[in-house]
Amino acid sequence: MASLFVNTENYRFEPLSSQKEAIDKMIEDQEDKLYFLIEDIITNGLSPVDLIIVTPSEDDNKYIVLEGNRRITSLKLLNNPTLINDKYASLRRRFQKLQKEKSEVVSELKSINCAVFENPTEADIWIKRKHSGELNGVGTVTWNAQQKQRFEERTEGKSSIPLQIITLLKSHKDVPNAIKDSLPKLNITNLQRLISDPYVREHLGLEINNGTIVSKIQVSEVVKGLLKVVTDILNPEFKVADIYNREKRKQYIDSFDKSQKPDLSNEVSEQWSLQDIMNKDGQIPLNNDSKIAKKENKKTVKQRVGLVPKSIILHIDNPRLNKIFEELKQVPVKTCPNASSVLLRVFLELSVDTYLEKYNLVQRNALTASSSGESLQGKVNRVVQHMTQLGTMNRDLSKGIRAEINDTNSVLSIDSLNAYVHNGFFYPKADNLIIGWDNIENFFIQLWGSINNNKE
Repeated sequence: MASLFVNTENYRFEPLSSQKEAIDKMIEDQEDKLYFLIEDIITNGLSPVDLIIVTPSEDDNKYIVLEGNRRITSLKLLNNPTLINDKYASLRRRFQKLQKEKSEVVSELKSINCAVFENPTEADIWIKRKHSGELNGVGTVTWNAQQKQRFEERTEGKSSIPLQIITLLKSHKDVPNAIKDSLPKLNITNLQRLISDPYVREHLGLEINNGTIVSKIQVSEVVKGLLKVVTDILNPEFKVADIYNREKRKQYIDSFDKSQKPDLSNEVSEQWSLQDIMNKDGQIPLNNDSKIAKKENKKTVKQRVGLVPKSIILHIDNPRLNKIFEELKQVPVKTCPNASSVLLRVFLELSVDTYLEKYNLVQRNALTASSSGESLQGKVNRVVQHMTQLGTMNRDLSKGIRAEINDTNSVLSIDSLNAYVHNGFFYPKADNLIIGWDNIENFFIQLWGSINNNKE
């Protein structure tokens, strides 16, 4: 590591005069990103498909980094956190703590594989291919939103809402082949914007339960409404401005002809999801509405009054926070879903703030996590990542929590939790809240266990 120089002529910045200036500039530009980067390197290692590119320096046995300056800077900071000046004291403390906790990994990362180019000009062609876009196919061709979601579906095992809709339409015999053939080109950002709106979902006969589309309306009726939506989005004249805000989306869905709207009175006896209705060949028969089986687990809904089961015990020293937790057990979630959802949002943020303060992870040198100005989503993600690094949270739970809070369609996403407080048109449903709590219950148990185990 000591033989590698951060490039003072890094294309990210104007030319600099010294190593210290180059590192300072990278810290100023990247800040927390350098910390998240080194955490990922510690966890997964340096990418074997994207080697650091270097060229010999005028100094003997020294090399200048041409590509990978962010990675090298983060590694240098891990090896020597005192390189971070007092302006970023909070970041320095986090690197120092990480260095102490991961001392074995730190020593292993002092020697890394690099691609060496004797002439920097020879490296430029490959650097350009990485950073200059598609270059008519010569460079890296980035995935579109649908392709990214398919990757996440295969690697994380959770299908996004737009992909569930696409699968439903591709599998249903009522959908014309011309539409099915066009679905790979569908702008799923527009579809996501529409389906994220509760008013739109209500008029399409859809609900979202823990990231999964469910419905009690006959499948053929649901397909009818979705077919109208995707046909419109596939139309080149369709503009995002037509559905940009809540009022526009309401106008859009209200403009459907009666023949294009699902008949919401055509209910089936049991709620269904996509997995319930697909046959073994991956198709949805025309007359399958009578075969729908309900997957929703009602046992937990019936056995408790509050959102949190009374059997769950957390050792919380803060009297007010402990009282909020107890109220989550006592407030009847079925009759008071609004109160329960707001209490949950408050409990989550105060719990996360307590963790950040306990582990000295508060951002921007603020006295408290609540005064740091960091978003709730950012705080939760950092806590999950920190717990994963410490080994107090397993990776499966970590992935599940990240998916839950970052999926805008989840009942417990940060967007949903904020909407419970700030959006007068967003209505939480008791059953969905209960299922949501069950999905993240272990997160709170492990979080408070970590807080209580930290003796600092």
